[in-house]
Amino acid sequence: MDNTILEDCLPSLGAELITEIKKFGTVKTYSKNDFIVKQGQFVRNLPIVLTGSVKVYSNEEDLQFLLYYIQQGESCIFSFAHLFSQDAINFSAIPEKKADILLLPIEKVKEWILRYPTFNKLVIGEFQKHYNELLEATKQIICYKLEDRLLTYLKNKSTVSNSKELPVSHKDIADDLGTSRVVISRLMKKLELDGKVFQDGRKIKML
Repeated sequence: MDNTILEDCLPSLGAELITEIKKFGTVKTYSKNDFIVKQGQFVRNLPIVLTGSVKVYSNEEDLQFLLYYIQQGESCIFSFAHLFSQDAINFSAIPEKKADILLLPIEKVKEWILRYPTFNKLVIGEFQKHYNELLEATKQIICYKLEDRLLTYLKNKSTVSNSKELPVSHKDIADDLGTSRVVISRLMKKLELDGKVFQDGRKIKML
């Protein structure tokens, strides 16, 4: 395992814990849309993103709903939440493109939370960050029109990918926002007429 990548992604953990992570952790490369974790499975490892970005979403009665994205050095709030339970997970996580994921055994994670204040701080910090993102997502659903949610979604996706060009289909957007492709196509046309985006086939450019 590359020390440099670990130290870049997790700079606050300290040499001793980094050594422990190198000893017990495993780095696995996932291709786009591979399942890192899948809804209905049981948590055996805590995933931490070393490279790339990961989409976390939930399926309820055949309706997919985007929860948030995980980027370099971050882990998943729901994985933390399932550390101390025997329940199956209620979300899935897939890379937006090829990603290197650090997998930490659950039993070691429980031990490190108690032994290393820096690791405990990481857990609490990630929990708070993603909790706030979920609150924002809930507020978007309750308080904002779908057009506003769509524009926010595109801006967030642009930030996560660090690009103004988004290779995403109307169907993918509809799945993430829990609506139909027809509705998204209509709203995308309106955003284009308003000068906020430009569409070229399956690519969307933020203006």
